[in-house]
Amino acid sequence: MPRNQLTSVDYELIGANVENRSTDVLTIFLFDSGTSIPLGKSELLEFLGDRASKIPELRWTLTRVPGRLNFPYWIDTTPFDIADHVEDDTEISSWEGVFQYFSEIAAQIVDPYKCLWRLHVIRGIRDAPGVQGEATAVILKASHALGDGRVYKAIVQALFSSTPLPEFVPELTAPNPWRLSLTGLLATPRQYVRAFRALPETRKYDAPNSGGGAVTFSGKRSAAAINLDLKQIRDVKGFWPGATVTSIAQAIISFSLEERFGDKSPRSMQVMSGAPADADVRGQNHMGCYHIDLAMDKEDPADRIVAITENNVKGKAGFPDAYRAVRALQDALPAIAVNPKLASEPKLGTVASSVNRGPATMTLGDSTIVLTASFPYVSPRSPFNHGIYSVGDVLTISVMSGTPDAGDIREYAAILEENAARVLACLEKQKTR
Repeated sequence: MPRNQLTSVDYELIGANVENRSTDVLTIFLFDSGTSIPLGKSELLEFLGDRASKIPELRWTLTRVPGRLNFPYWIDTTPFDIADHVEDDTEISSWEGVFQYFSEIAAQIVDPYKCLWRLHVIRGIRDAPGVQGEATAVILKASHALGDGRVYKAIVQALFSSTPLPEFVPELTAPNPWRLSLTGLLATPRQYVRAFRALPETRKYDAPNSGGGAVTFSGKRSAAAINLDLKQIRDVKGFWPGATVTSIAQAIISFSLEERFGDKSPRSMQVMSGAPADADVRGQNHMGCYHIDLAMDKEDPADRIVAITENNVKGKAGFPDAYRAVRALQDALPAIAVNPKLASEPKLGTVASSVNRGPATMTLGDSTIVLTASFPYVSPRSPFNHGIYSVGDVLTISVMSGTPDAGDIREYAAILEENAARVLACLEKQKTR
C-alpha cells in the first residue's frame, strides 16, 4: 500500500463521522501572553500560515474514489490557504464560556473532504486558570483520520512554536480515481478471503461489557475539565509501586463515575494505547485499546489505586496479541466493507485517552502554553469520555458528554475536583509514613 493511501483504520474514522457523532480530534490550548501583547488577527494568520504550510499533514486533502471501491489518498491542497483553516472573530470573557462555545463546535459535523482541520481562536478570557491577565485559547477541531494522539502531538508541537521548520515539503500525488476504483474492485474478493481468515483470531479479544446502564445518546455535547499539579502527583506516586499518572487519574475518574451515576455507572474503562513497539503499522492511526476493571468494589482510595494499577498491568500484558489480531483483520478489509454504524442501544461506557505533551514549550507568538485539554469523541457505546493530558506541570482531566442523562457537566467537574483531592490526600498520606 502506498504511503499516502489511507488504511482501513484511517478510512473508518471518516465513515464514522455521521449525524450525532463527530469523530474529530478536539483539543483546547490555553496561552498566556504575560506582559506582552497577543498577536493581532493578521499577525496570527501570517504566523500560523507560515508554520502550517511547512507541516505536511496540515497541507493534505482527500481524494474521492468512485463507488468507494478503494481507499482514498492524501494529496496536497493546491493552493494552500491558511484562511480556510482559521476562525479568529470570537471574544469570550469567561473560562466557562469557552467550554460552552467548545461544546457547540464539538457537535458540528464537518465534511473531511472539504476541510480536514480548523483552528478556532478565542480572545479576551479574563478568568482562565493559571493566568493573571487576559488569555487566548485556541480550539483545534480536526479529522481523526489525519492522525491519532501520537501524530497530533507532533503536529501541534511544530505548529505552536518558533523553531524553524524545513522549507521543503514533499509533494503527494494520487493515481487516476477511476483506475484506483477498478484495482480496488479486482482486489476485493481476495481481501474478503484474507479478512474471513483473520476473523476467528479476533474473537478471542472481544471487548467486555462495560456494565453501564442504558442511556439516551444525542447530538448535543457538553464538556468540562479540571487541572491538577503534575509535579505533586509525580512526587507522591513514587511511594506507590507501579502507579502511574494515568492510573491515578483513572482512580479519580472511577470514584467520580460511581458517585455521579451509581448503579448505572460503567464498571470498566476502555483505555487507548499506542501500537506495541514491534507492531507492523501503517497509516496515520496506530492506536489500539485495552480494557480495565474500575475496581468499584474497593471503597478505600488506597485499595482502589492499587487495584486499578494492577488492572492496567494485566491489560497491557494482553494488549500486544489483541492488537496484532485486530489489526490483521482491519488491514485485510476491502474499502467497501468499511461501513461503521451507530449502536442501536446506547449504554453508559467510558473511554480514557492519555498523552503527555512534554515540557511547556509551545508558543503562540510571545504567548506561552499554560495547559491543554483534549476530549475523546463520544459514541452510543461510550457517551461519556475522559482525557488525561499534560503539558509542563499541569495535568488536565477533561470530560465530554453526549448523553443528557449525565446532567449538568459542571456538577460532574466539581465531583472530579472533590475526588482528586481525596485521592491525592491518600497518596500524600503514604508519603509521610
